[in-house]
Amino acid sequence: MSKRAGKAENNKKLFWRLHHWVGLYTGILIGALSLTGAVAVFIPEIDGWIVKHHYKALSSPSPTGGPQFSQSIDSLIHQHPDYSSLSISLPDHSGQVVHADVILRPEGGNLKRVDFFIDAGKDRIIGQRNHQNSLANYLRQMHVRLYEGYWGRQLVGIGGLALAVVAITGLLIYGNFMKKQLWPKLRKTRDMRIIMADWHKILGISALAFNVVIALTGAWLGLQPWLMRWLEIKTPNTFKAAIVMEPEADKAMYVNWNEILKTAKKEFPALQPRQLSSSTNGSGTVTVRGNIAGQIYERDINILVLSKTDYRPIFKYDVREQSLSHKFYFIQEALHFGDFGGLMLKALYALLGLTSGFLSISGFVIFLFRRQKKKKFQRADAWKTTFVYSVAVLLFLIGIALISLFIGYSTASLIAGILINTLLIGLIGYALLRYLFRLFNRNHQPSA
Repeated sequence: MSKRAGKAENNKKLFWRLHHWVGLYTGILIGALSLTGAVAVFIPEIDGWIVKHHYKALSSPSPTGGPQFSQSIDSLIHQHPDYSSLSISLPDHSGQVVHADVILRPEGGNLKRVDFFIDAGKDRIIGQRNHQNSLANYLRQMHVRLYEGYWGRQLVGIGGLALAVVAITGLLIYGNFMKKQLWPKLRKTRDMRIIMADWHKILGISALAFNVVIALTGAWLGLQPWLMRWLEIKTPNTFKAAIVMEPEADKAMYVNWNEILKTAKKEFPALQPRQLSSSTNGSGTVTVRGNIAGQIYERDINILVLSKTDYRPIFKYDVREQSLSHKFYFIQEALHFGDFGGLMLKALYALLGLTSGFLSISGFVIFLFRRQKKKKFQRADAWKTTFVYSVAVLLFLIGIALISLFIGYSTASLIAGILINTLLIGLIGYALLRYLFRLFNRNHQPSA
């Protein structure tokens, strides 16, 4: 064997080890993120359906053609003078309600985030819910940080890196194999190990580009706090208006929301307003956030800040006019969730996203079948073990969802944190002991 061929063989073995061990130790995490991500892409649609059918919150036709909510907002401010934040989400389609997201600070109590539903045609409050206990919040928090409040987001980022390593090493391992045929073929056999291996290759190659994009954007979004600190990256679009009055005076100022929307249309014609927020810190401003049609960036990143006193523009952020670094920063979330091409693109994202979960399961099954040769596992044991792990992940996701919806977010977060950290410590401990045991055996083998 030539030196070049030997080096290529050694590289292939290295790639295989990386593919094998990274996939094995992060398979459960990748599988959970795959399942939650496939559902999370539909958060706006799912939440809209729940609001409409569970809370019976619908908007009647507006006499002016635009959403009406000024009287309802004034009523909320008078009913809850202790509020600390107010944000208004406008409907995307006719029949949908206006959402008034209000953070309340009860005297002697904890902060409470309440979502009020407003009939956009008759300008009246027709319902409310605790935002933190909603299914939409569960889906978001579970996929973004696994409901673990301390460093769950970074753990998800590590999962993204692991998926990238598994996807790229998979391509490098099967690169030469792919040169021999246009596409992997299913071999005619009843051997389940071979069947799973063939499907593992087919789906891995088919979804390779998608998985790399999801992995890299997920790694960036998850590890963003660390990466920005280490690389000294400043967050774009962090305008802060000057304080010009006392906070209580700011909260008491009347806002003509119809005039705000008219001014936004005049000053920023391309902006599609989706969220309005009134300041409470004494800056005396109203911020209009929204999207620009045809742009692939995260939601509501374009903003227009207006003065509460005369509605003159104070600040404008149009992502189209920003530097490449700003555009790169704000394109990550849109690419990760497919939130730029309509329902069909989201369906494609969900379908391709589930392949990551299948690859985790099939890779684990293949690993267990290989152990049969060493007589450590029977074929039935391999399926039982895979079934137990899969059901455990589903029970965790469903259990945390039920606790969050019916008991509360804080309780669900506490339980999820305990389970995840216990599992993580156990996994790291097992890997370390396994390594030390092998090292001990290697150093104490009798010499030939």
